[in-house]
Amino acid sequence: MNKDGCHNERKTGGYHCHRAKSPVIPSIPQQRIYNGSEKSISNRWCASKGGISEFRTKDGTYVDCLTDIYAVEAEFDNKWKEAIGQSLHYAESTNKRAAILFIKRQNSRKDYYSEMERVINRYKLPITVFLTNQ
Repeated sequence: MNKDGCHNERKTGGYHCHRAKSPVIPSIPQQRIYNGSEKSISNRWCASKGGISEFRTKDGTYVDCLTDIYAVEAEFDNKWKEAIGQSLHYAESTNKRAAILFIKRQNSRKDYYSEMERVINRYKLPITVFLTNQ
């Protein structure tokens, strides 16, 4: 149980609170959470969407960001292949829609986004992609 009296429900994969009606997401100054890492970018993006960071699924895996609609896997551009599989797994585990937070690295020279989109479109994968820069 966290400081707000909330926790993940292992059997159902849900999230609920005992002392409060809804979880409280603390406001953290941007300079403390932003260091360019995947986790800091994911946490900042997730908080901006009102999501839950590092949500534990019924399978014991962790969704980078769970919103009311999406189970989001955050990944740097060069790891897009991993993001496809993880996002689909998280969607199935949470009964949400699959999504990827595609983080374009500052020094990336290759167009990984087009590669990923080509695969998603070719196989008609039910994945929504959100794009952000490092």
